[in-house]
Amino acid sequence: MPNSNHLKLSLYHRNFCLFCSRVINAIKGLDIEIDGKNIWKDSDALRELEQATGRSTVPVLRIESADGEVTWMPESRDIVRYLGSLRG
Repeated sequence: MPNSNHLKLSLYHRNFCLFCSRVINAIKGLDIEIDGKNIWKDSDALRELEQATGRSTVPVLRIESADGEVTWMPESRDIVRYLGSLRG
């Protein structure tokens, strides 16, 4: 599993989303730096999400590795599980 210090993580989310809240609450308990991208407040973030995934559904975690490779991870449970695995 990659070290979270070598990853750039961004969470694409929106207000009043139960699934987004699940991920955000999990993040609060972790010592992982994650950039929040509220697609209702940031039209550039919404465009990025739609271009990358073809959809505007959230939450989606954007994972950029040190070598620049980018992975987009949807599904709140998968995101929470992945973030938990970064803790070791």
